[in-house]
Amino acid sequence: MTIVGWFNKLRGHQASGGEPDGFDAAPKILEPTVLSLPSSGFTSQETTPPYTPKTEIASPFDSQDTLGLGLEKRPEFGRLASWRGSLILLVTSGSQFLDNVFMTSANMALSSIQKEFDVNSGNLQWMISAYTLAFGGFLLLAGVVSDRYGRKNILCGGLFWLSIWTLVIGFGHTFIQICIFRGLQGIGAAMTVPSAIGIISSYFTGTDRTRALSIYAASGTLGFCAGLIFGGFLTSSLGWRYIFYIIVIITGSLCILGTIVLPKDVFSEKKKVKMDYIGALLSTAGLILLQFVLSGGGVYGWGQPFIIALLIVCVAMLVGFVVLEKYISNPIMPLSLWKLRNFAGLWIAGFTGYGSYQNVIYYIVLMAQQVDKLSAGDTAIRFLPMGAIGFIVSMGTGKLLEYMNGKHLLLIGMALAVLAPVPSSLTASPDTSFWVNVLPTSLISISAVSLIFVTTTTVILTSVPVSIKSLCGGMLNTAFQIGSGFALAISAAVTEEVDIKKGHGLAQQYSTGLWCSAGLAGLGLIAALIAVRRKGIGPQDRLGGEPVAL
Repeated sequence: MTIVGWFNKLRGHQASGGEPDGFDAAPKILEPTVLSLPSSGFTSQETTPPYTPKTEIASPFDSQDTLGLGLEKRPEFGRLASWRGSLILLVTSGSQFLDNVFMTSANMALSSIQKEFDVNSGNLQWMISAYTLAFGGFLLLAGVVSDRYGRKNILCGGLFWLSIWTLVIGFGHTFIQICIFRGLQGIGAAMTVPSAIGIISSYFTGTDRTRALSIYAASGTLGFCAGLIFGGFLTSSLGWRYIFYIIVIITGSLCILGTIVLPKDVFSEKKKVKMDYIGALLSTAGLILLQFVLSGGGVYGWGQPFIIALLIVCVAMLVGFVVLEKYISNPIMPLSLWKLRNFAGLWIAGFTGYGSYQNVIYYIVLMAQQVDKLSAGDTAIRFLPMGAIGFIVSMGTGKLLEYMNGKHLLLIGMALAVLAPVPSSLTASPDTSFWVNVLPTSLISISAVSLIFVTTTTVILTSVPVSIKSLCGGMLNTAFQIGSGFALAISAAVTEEVDIKKGHGLAQQYSTGLWCSAGLAGLGLIAALIAVRRKGIGPQDRLGGEPVAL
């Protein structure tokens, strides 16, 4: 059959509602397009009016266009209510779940690790900080690399890298080795987050995308709680090393499954641009140094000369990065991104809301174990309601976003974040029990962060072109990580001056740290009221299709 005859047959099948031979995919809904991205920035959500959704069969030709007809393969789209869609969501959400499990399960093992390696309290926190430093520092770079070199490649590569170093941690012989391996593990975790977000946002559309992002966010909050529970049980029974022995089985399985089911990356010759290596170096090194200073300032003292010197260096690096991105022709972070409606406000809300939450968790876990005198296993059991509430609220938030404006849900979340530390702050005392001084705060705080996490993630990722979704996912998660370090640094400094130097007890110290969490969340609430507008983040804006960069 000639090519002309083939296309006539194709038109006939489309007109009659059927599918041509050789097509096994459902008709694809084409989405509105946006103006091309200039090399130094981009234009957001400028659709070609008037917009009328069309139904069209995807091209059968490869992106290489072997027949010379000028056709190019489009990215794959799919439905959540299908076997492949469910498996894709399992891999992406599973990676988010595990990233948070790794972050919190180690908290429950700190006492055991301290005893085994005879580590002093000042150095013990590097077991946690090594992971968060690498994780937060590489998120932006991982987002850029995912968008440019393939989200499937980076996600599967990250899971493979994560599996290697997770197993190695379990066989570590010294505390220094474990800290180094934890840092390398954090790099793998950073590779999985932006790539997973990009895959979800580009593969699913409309209501499916909103629900998939909600499940992804719910897996994060559930993973955070599961890490506390899982780490507590294993530490109390088999030993802390089994945390890593068992989890590596899951990461390896997700890596294999991802290579099979994840959609193939579609590359266009037109989009090949030179990588901004200098910008990548400045941003990654600057973010790692910033988090090191935020973590180390509270441990070694903000007046230490090396802390001050490192702070100056990291500020210079980040300022240099911003200046470079303004003038370079191929920026890894276009500054025009910050001009998008609500982007800056949502970023600040994520920074303050998630930072406040992590600070609350840090102090209530310490309160449960050191004030209420609970073992790791007993603490894990008592945090079970927190995990259940987190999952329910996250899923409920995704459903509410289909009917409510995103700003309203965000403000509710920020208000709860302000309220969450108050019960524990007021009742912090050796005379009270976990059910009084920890449980209420844990339930309110997980509800608050679920609302904030789901809302900010969903709204931001449905407001930007498909070509930079992984970058934006990396930037949002960078806000979460820096916010966490900032909150801990501020509360540690305040607690040092207000309580530790005056000889106050642990309960009073933790109460002060929790009040700092409420203050940070209050600043975020004010910023959300002022900087986030209702326009552009309603249900009709998210469910009506998403702009795709040409």
